[in-house]
Amino acid sequence: MSDLSQVAGQDRQDLLPIYLENMRQRFKSEINRLTAGDMERLLEGNERAADLSFLMTYLYAWHWLRQHVPDDYRAPLLAAFKGGSRAFLMELLENSASAADFVRGYVDHWLTTPGPGPAQREQLLRLLAWKDNDREALAEQLLQLWQGFDLFRQPDKRVYAQIAAQERSRYGEMLEEADQKRLELLDRIDAQPSKAVRFAKLGMIPHMGCPQTCRHCMFIWRPFVKGRENADQLYSLVDAHTDSVLFTGGDLTRHMDTFYKGIRDMRRVRTFAILLNGDFADDRQAVQTMLGDMQKALRARPGGWPRARILLQISFDEFHQEVLVDKKGCLRERIPVAKIANIVEQAPKYPDIQVALLHKQNRLNFSMDFFRKGVFGRLAEELGRRGHQIQVLSTAPSERLKTNPVTGQRGALVKDASFVLTRYPDSPILLTSSTIDAYGRAELLEPGEAVNEKEYLAQVLNREKSPGEGFDTDLMFWFNGWATLFSAVHVCLGNVYEEGAGVVLARQQKDPLSRALADFDHRLLDFYAERRDDLPTLIQRATGPHHLFHMLTQEADMRLHLTRRLLA
Repeated sequence: MSDLSQVAGQDRQDLLPIYLENMRQRFKSEINRLTAGDMERLLEGNERAADLSFLMTYLYAWHWLRQHVPDDYRAPLLAAFKGGSRAFLMELLENSASAADFVRGYVDHWLTTPGPGPAQREQLLRLLAWKDNDREALAEQLLQLWQGFDLFRQPDKRVYAQIAAQERSRYGEMLEEADQKRLELLDRIDAQPSKAVRFAKLGMIPHMGCPQTCRHCMFIWRPFVKGRENADQLYSLVDAHTDSVLFTGGDLTRHMDTFYKGIRDMRRVRTFAILLNGDFADDRQAVQTMLGDMQKALRARPGGWPRARILLQISFDEFHQEVLVDKKGCLRERIPVAKIANIVEQAPKYPDIQVALLHKQNRLNFSMDFFRKGVFGRLAEELGRRGHQIQVLSTAPSERLKTNPVTGQRGALVKDASFVLTRYPDSPILLTSSTIDAYGRAELLEPGEAVNEKEYLAQVLNREKSPGEGFDTDLMFWFNGWATLFSAVHVCLGNVYEEGAGVVLARQQKDPLSRALADFDHRLLDFYAERRDDLPTLIQRATGPHHLFHMLTQEADMRLHLTRRLLA
């Protein structure tokens, strides 16, 4: 193995402990998950599942390491686990040239270990007896069994490409024949919508794209957004129907002109939110330029207009700030914590700009360790090096108890918080966290990496009445004219440029599918099952109710069918 000081890059040795800690946690979580019962579930129906489970778990581990950990980092990752009775397993995982070599080494270890021994030795002897003590026959049988799992057959990038192709196909259906038929149904509904409709918030998507490829992102392929020459219609529409707007679509760092125009043009809007990934914050000057331009846009509003403020939302979690191994084998941060520190350090100087860090919930959210470890701990250390001290002002738990993805224990977690730099005690920074749904790249996330809402899904499915908490059905306006639901951007209600705002707003109020999504209406499951036989599979795959109802409605033909049935 090469010298890790050279591999990691002499100037980024500080990242090595972070990388190893994260990968060790992922590795350990996968082993614990499988030995706690998930491997036996994979082996369901196999009469020797109990004897096979331990060995197959570590055969999985051999493949997991080759899939996720470059050769030069495998030994230091496994070094932490080499004490005790399973040291031989770590040696096999590190040094076996192939899966077959790993299996043979495992068999040979227990055959040369005098008994009586641990349960794993007795399991292996029973498996050998099953194959008439033929080592090669057993190895071949185990490798065939592994092949049947169909795991780690392709590199993640190839799987991402397949998911992206599916996404591109689905967005290609937007406002095509099936969607048009659905909208015709809405237009024929006699109900007269209110003319004074107001929204708690509206969204604007000037552009769809992000240069990052975070592993949890719901988007892989993003539709190309064009038509900005007509966007004045959208600014006027949003201004007439809300006092709060979010500019989003990935990272809008290269499209800030659209945000500034909104601040200057939308008189009634008082809160202008924008989502950025923080990668712009290379240094103090870059942050001052960005925040200064935001402040200039606010000050350019005429004096008689309502006072406005900016909510600058910055993605900040274990995925955006993940430590990676690049193509050259060197360590790097996806978006360095130092850049987020630059923003936090400068933000108090701009009182009309509120910074909010957006975080994805993980195992650390279940205790105050959240503020000492993980990405927040790294932020505190970086700010500390600059002479700052963080003071947490408040924390708020989630409304529901959730399950720690590593320990399996239920409990409250830290959902929201506010903190200050003690040098600026009157300028709080906000932090809010949310769960991850398993679509897009997140389909490949491991269960231990993030909190999910499977228990909430079970509650939703078992309630006789809808819980009244579902998809956010406020509208999101794309600069190509599309109007989609806020948290279900695959559900489109028409094109504002081509059909006019009145038509689109009327559809939003009359659409039974939008109402059903807003209420997690159970009828959608029954109506879906009339056309598809995979509902049990979708329920099993779903990481929460939003994910399930997203999957139910992601195909245009199914949206048409569901709307017809809701109107029947």
